[in-house]
Amino acid sequence: MTEFQTLTYSVSDGLARIRLNRPDRGNPIDGQYCHEIHRVSVDMATRPDVRAVLLSAEGRFFSVGGDIRSFLSDRDALPRTVLDWTTHIHSAIVRMQRMNAPVVCAVEGDVAGGAVSFMAFADVIYAANDARFTSGFAGIGFSADTGTTISLSARMGAARTKRYLLLSETLDAAAACEAGLVDVVLPKAEVAAAAEKTALKLAAGPTQAFGTIKRTLASARTTELEAQLEAEAQGLAAMARTNDAWEGLTAFAEKRRPGFTGS
Repeated sequence: MTEFQTLTYSVSDGLARIRLNRPDRGNPIDGQYCHEIHRVSVDMATRPDVRAVLLSAEGRFFSVGGDIRSFLSDRDALPRTVLDWTTHIHSAIVRMQRMNAPVVCAVEGDVAGGAVSFMAFADVIYAANDARFTSGFAGIGFSADTGTTISLSARMGAARTKRYLLLSETLDAAAACEAGLVDVVLPKAEVAAAAEKTALKLAAGPTQAFGTIKRTLASARTTELEAQLEAEAQGLAAMARTNDAWEGLTAFAEKRRPGFTGS
């Protein structure tokens, strides 16, 4: 793929690595980033060698969220700008949620606004013990985008998410972990290695099973009981046809570690 301006992207050993790469500006969400993360999501969703994703960022901030300077450049054009950016970043979020590969996020710096939601869609989140998570929308007179109402309510519950958004709260790492916004809090120096270790472990796992788990968990939020149970049954039947399922069963019977291939 061509070079990106807002991030770096590579795939090796079954792991796609995405690293936000504009630390001098706080890794903002702007039009360029939205277009580039969309392109990356398309590539990942169509590559069978992507079996897990590791998301991280350079600099003091994981991301400051939406680029306020871009918002101020043309008031009349702002609604059009919002729709253009969300078209691309929302599409990226959908693809990353629907694909089989699990996403691990390493948060080594502060996060704000829509970047909190983008982070929260990750399946496993490691955070530095000095990281802070700020809800920036209501503080600037905006409502939430980037799937905030979905990802945060799934992690923290609807009532806690509402309070976080309406009061424009900032959570420290311990509070974010207690609320369910992040999964593991570590000293900053340990975050990157721990996240990569987990991502590589997932990249060596049963990729199709991971995807089915992700999608059935997502549908459980809105699907009636009978339909959700049938979705689980159909998903399990589909997994029963995979090489990884047979390998997992055989390895269990033979008392050895399975060697999954993602097929």
